[in-house]
Amino acid sequence: MRWLATLNLSRGEIMTVARYLKAAAVLGVVAGLAACGQGEKAPAKTDAAPAGTASASAPAAAPAATGEAVSIDQMLGVQVAYLESKLGPARTVQDKERTYEIGDCTVRVSAEGGEVVGYAVPMTPACSTQALATLKDYDLPQKINLTMGEFAAARGNADFKADCLTLCGNAADPWVYLESAGPRASPGIRASAVMVSDATIDASFRIRDAIKAAKGEDYVIDTTFNCSADFDQMAVRELKNVRIDEIEVGYIPYAGC
Repeated sequence: MRWLATLNLSRGEIMTVARYLKAAAVLGVVAGLAACGQGEKAPAKTDAAPAGTASASAPAAAPAATGEAVSIDQMLGVQVAYLESKLGPARTVQDKERTYEIGDCTVRVSAEGGEVVGYAVPMTPACSTQALATLKDYDLPQKINLTMGEFAAARGNADFKADCLTLCGNAADPWVYLESAGPRASPGIRASAVMVSDATIDASFRIRDAIKAAKGEDYVIDTTFNCSADFDQMAVRELKNVRIDEIEVGYIPYAGC
């Protein structure tokens, strides 16, 4: 402010001018800082992603694993831990048998020593993908409405078995089976039909009556027919048009003989 002294002003006038100049300088600094702050502020994003969606720079999340991509026929021989990494934990576990959900299809899996040794698939529309893959593996006609007769014709050999044919009780619905052993490197396959439909019940009764006439009632009651091949061909003929309710790979052979 020394230059003010050269203007021949009084001391009071010099002090007044000095105050005005200081105030102007302060205002200039404030305005400069404000302008600087505006320049440093990031511009507003005009292409911001909607709330709840990932930004374009964020890596896309991996799709959740689902059972839909799993084909149960490819799980034979794998460890249960690996199976459950694909399907999640078992829905039920009873002894060596487990059930799993693959989409809307519930499959049964048999395991021994932590390894998958067999499985069963219902022959229903909800399980068509799994069932048809299994049928293809065994060179069976790929159709959900597969009959016992078609199964026996395609396999060339079929052994008849049944939970019971008389005095079955009411604890559970009994089943009849056609079993076909596989080659040494491949497990056998079994076609099963539950005795609830008229066609299955009628065929089972005809088989029962034929066995009873040949061997007597006790032979039927004790299910001794399961230990003989004498009635296999007759049973296949009677079951010819019976629809299969379940297809099972790696079945446990009848152990009552």
